[in-house]
Formats: sequence, C-alpha cells, structure tokens
Amino acid sequence: MKLLLPLVIGSLALTGMVYTFVNNASPYVNIEQAQHSTGDRLHVAGDMIKESLNVEPRQRRVTFMLKDESGKTMPVVYTGNPPANMGEATRVVVIGKMQNGVFEAADMLIKCPSKYEAEAKKATT
Repeated sequence: MKLLLPLVIGSLALTGMVYTFVNNASPYVNIEQAQHSTGDRLHVAGDMIKESLNVEPRQRRVTFMLKDESGKTMPVVYTGNPPANMGEATRVVVIGKMQNGVFEAADMLIKCPSKYEAEAKKATT
C-alpha cells in the first residue's frame, strides 16, 4: 500500500507532462500548409525578401514577405521589439498564425549568414 500512492502520483504527473507537451508542440509547415491551417503556434521557415522589409520601432512592428523553398510567398507581420540584426537576416522562422491572409508572428527567429561565414573562415585558417 505504501508504494501504491507514489506510483499513482508518479503516473498522474507523467501523464500531465505528456499531455502538456503534446498540446504545446507546434509543427513546422510550409506556406501553403500555413494558409490552410487554423493552428496558432505554427512554425514557418523561409527567406525574407529584403526589399519588402519595413521596420517600425515605435509601433514595435516588422512587416516583410516570406518565401519558402517551393517559391510561395506570404506577408508576415511581427509584433514585438525588432531584433538588432534584422537588416542582416536572410533565413527566418516565424511562429504564429494565419489571420485574413497575413501571417501574424508572435515570435521570430532569424539567421544571419555573415556571422556564421566569418566563424567558418576563422576555423579553417
């Protein structure tokens, strides 16, 4: 009997953790899948089209067009403090949802190739 209570509590805790993980997991999708999804924590990776980048620091708003590997594009609106190296970014992962034909990003991860190219050159010399 002394072992039964800890086993039940442990099982309930494990079940709760698995349930939380499954509910908070967010899938990586391409632009076409995002446009047909109702999820609100979608991850979409692609190239930022530099010519479309518009940063409004006072409004804490960044807008740009994102292009995925298939060549499809979509408008993205990110609300939050613009990352310091936003102008250097090429690859972007936006996390959010589609709303009226626009991807509303709550989070954004950016990748700047110049930083990694410089580090790679140092490593080879």
